[in-house]
Amino acid sequence: MSKHYDIAIVGSSLAAQIAAALLVKQGGRVLFLSENGMQAPTWFHSSLFLEKILGVLGGRSCFMAQRPIQVVSEHSRLTVSNDISLEKELHREFGTSGPAINDWLAELQEQGQRLEELFWENGGLPWPSFKAKTRFKLLCVRYRVNQSVLERPIADQLSGFADLPRAFLTDLLLGLALTPVGSLSTSRAAILWAQAQRPENVRGAEFSQTLEKRFDQFHGTRAQLEHLKPFEFDGSRWTGGQLVSGGRFSADNFLIGDRRLAGLFAAGEPVQVPSFPVRAAWQTDNLAGHLSRLLGTRVICGGRLPLRMAIEQSDEQLRGLAHSTEDATADEIIRQLEPILPFAEYRLDALGRQQDPTPQVTRQETKLLAGLPLRAGRNLYWADNTVLLPEMDGAGAALLAWTILANLGRELKAGLN
Repeated sequence: MSKHYDIAIVGSSLAAQIAAALLVKQGGRVLFLSENGMQAPTWFHSSLFLEKILGVLGGRSCFMAQRPIQVVSEHSRLTVSNDISLEKELHREFGTSGPAINDWLAELQEQGQRLEELFWENGGLPWPSFKAKTRFKLLCVRYRVNQSVLERPIADQLSGFADLPRAFLTDLLLGLALTPVGSLSTSRAAILWAQAQRPENVRGAEFSQTLEKRFDQFHGTRAQLEHLKPFEFDGSRWTGGQLVSGGRFSADNFLIGDRRLAGLFAAGEPVQVPSFPVRAAWQTDNLAGHLSRLLGTRVICGGRLPLRMAIEQSDEQLRGLAHSTEDATADEIIRQLEPILPFAEYRLDALGRQQDPTPQVTRQETKLLAGLPLRAGRNLYWADNTVLLPEMDGAGAALLAWTILANLGRELKAGLN
């Protein structure tokens, strides 16, 4: 006997997990098909959307005090924290150039906060419909947001600074986004900086546990992806599939929660996967005895590569978890870490790398923040934040998940009435 669901979610990105918990709480019949639980981001800044979501799900205990970020390079060392005056830090490092850098960052933060408020009133990102896009344009006028200006590369603004301030700002944004500044828009940089300035972070492991608990509490259905056959397509929309247990199911809408699983929808037109920066993770062995007492637990290490490291206690050892781009080698990372780990001897091991999509999938260029390709087919949508909002980590996942709730959740409400 076939079971019917309102929404089937395929793959467990963080955005997919959040969307699953929100949709079942709203009364939706949700099938969550996943392989393994998604690890929450190591750098987990809060955001307006995370704050609202944790309020809805009753998970405010997941918040923790803001962890300072150190930006370290061969030329400068500076701490970003609400407990330390950024203006004084900038003056100490850059002298008379400090006030101009501080003013620029303050304006960037204000832009990011205004954008978050705009997206909140809009119900998340603009949904792919003429009515939704028109409403968003009107909101942009009300919030004094010029989309064409905010979608320009942030590198255009950095070019106006002298060498050392420009190098610091480049290192800061590289570390926050793990994306070259040449391809980072002003809008994304603004939201990133606003999130980094919030007074709280989120406990990643506790947040993931809260999502699992709420999904089960509100009677969501879980199933494994092993040996799952491609989903069925009736010529215009995807209709259902067959589980590994042999049971069949149908669904009104489908969410792709992991880009590597887009090939399961090959029965219809090929799913286009937006281009995205692929990250690599590296872990050190025990660093005990190698770290300066002045070194924080969240460090952006400036240089050619986008590179940041989180230092955590793991298995009674002190380890560093470094993130960079896919093409970075262990030797390059060790060389760039020299300013924060001088003379240290340690091994750097590559962790599981994110794989490219399956061969059946074509790729397209990522669109502007206000025009992301949320819909992949008539009743098929993206719920993988690493594809649509890779620079924003957990906060990007929350924005995407709330967008899904605000739009597909409206259909659930209509069906319940």
